[in-house]
Amino acid sequence: MEKDKLNYFEYLILAESEYRRLLEKYPEITKLSKRELEVFAQLLTDKTQVKIAEELFISHSSVHFHCKNIYKKLNINSRKQLLIKYKDI
Repeated sequence: MEKDKLNYFEYLILAESEYRRLLEKYPEITKLSKRELEVFAQLLTDKTQVKIAEELFISHSSVHFHCKNIYKKLNINSRKQLLIKYKDI
């Protein structure tokens, strides 16, 4: 194993620490369900809703439904607002 690569446990610790850092900056993210968090992460990319649906193995209408819930919980109205508000993630 190369010296600069993380092992599994180091990766988990790093991921947990990063998640805590995000929650400190954006506490409203805790309102999102696990699936909404998955969709939220995909919305931060340039992927279409159709592509997000394919990658998460859900229907396009499910992605649309989750988007509406995400926007409501985060008090925003569009993907553009989401991208502006969470551009640092």
